[in-house]
Amino acid sequence: MQAREIAITATDLARNLAVTIDKVRLSKQAINITKGNQTIAQLAPVKQEGLPITQLENFLSNLPHLGNKYAENMAADLKIIRESAVLPDNATWE
Repeated sequence: MQAREIAITATDLARNLAVTIDKVRLSKQAINITKGNQTIAQLAPVKQEGLPITQLENFLSNLPHLGNKYAENMAADLKIIRESAVLPDNATWE
């Protein structure tokens, strides 16, 4: 089954830009922008590269063994990253 194409007029987009952007971000579906009877543009989610953080442990455990020096360097890099991370006090995560 093919997903139904979603469309919005350019006028409605101008009036509801923030809501429309959130809809694209949350649904991960593109929205066609129309003017008259013609599709003139498309608002689409950015393609995310890489793996979600939930798959990090599995990814790391499946790496080939590269020796203790590599593991020590990686541990040192992770320590630096953790120590330099600054998060706001009222962080909200999506």
